[in-house]
Amino acid sequence: MTATECTEYGMRLKIDLEAAYFSPRLANERQRIVSLMEEGERVCDMFAGVGPFAVALAEKAEIVFAGDLNPGAVLLMEENIRINHRHNVIPMLADALHLGEILTTGSFDRIIMNLPMSPVPFFETAVRLVRPGGTIHLYAMQEMEGGEYREMIEAYPCTIAKEHRVRSYSAAQHHAVYDITRSGK
Repeated sequence: MTATECTEYGMRLKIDLEAAYFSPRLANERQRIVSLMEEGERVCDMFAGVGPFAVALAEKAEIVFAGDLNPGAVLLMEENIRINHRHNVIPMLADALHLGEILTTGSFDRIIMNLPMSPVPFFETAVRLVRPGGTIHLYAMQEMEGGEYREMIEAYPCTIAKEHRVRSYSAAQHHAVYDITRSGK
């Protein structure tokens, strides 16, 4: 049996590593994002998995749309929403590439892009979904400090507010996050 429950910062999360990926090593990162938020934000978690970001961010958000392509992950996310009494999280079985067709363009204050192995194909959708002045948190695996994804990000109307190492991944790679502000009107 691979199902278990973990607790982080007062949240209970049911996980099943056979059904969906989950990393408790991102607990501090989830709390960092909560600390950056204003009350009443509209959030889109493009790769929600079992919902740890969505459930954590719901504490301050007006609403969180949380999508994932994995049906097993979405079932666990629904359970995590229920056991944590988060009534403002909308779970969606959805391909992140098509979220721009489902959700209103420019209507989100904050986008979470936690798909570190291959975020590039989804960045355009995130830029379309976030409002001008809103924030995209793009997670990526990279080998060196200093912005392996900088050129791709700056090809859009975006500015990198901060880039930092979240955790080590291997001897050659680390998990980084780019806090990106969408420019424009």
